[in-house]
Amino acid sequence: MITNGQSSIGTVASAIDGNHANSAIITIHNMDNTDAVYIGGTGVTVSNGLALQKEQTIQFELQPLEQLYAVSSKAGHNISWLRQAF
Repeated sequence: MITNGQSSIGTVASAIDGNHANSAIITIHNMDNTDAVYIGGTGVTVSNGLALQKEQTIQFELQPLEQLYAVSSKAGHNISWLRQAF
């Protein structure tokens, strides 16, 4: 099953796409053309997260019930995502 969406990320870490019962590959694209967004677990911050630079795309393989979070240095930072369950 393939699902997709967009999220507005702010200065507090928020879940990108929830958690699911199946393994999946999730592709995340930073739609912002000026700033990085930071990816990680529940405690992700702009200091410790994996930086996804402006207009960059990255993929992660997630196990069942794993969840990714994102945070930004500003409010209204838009990302898009695509989840491919397997």
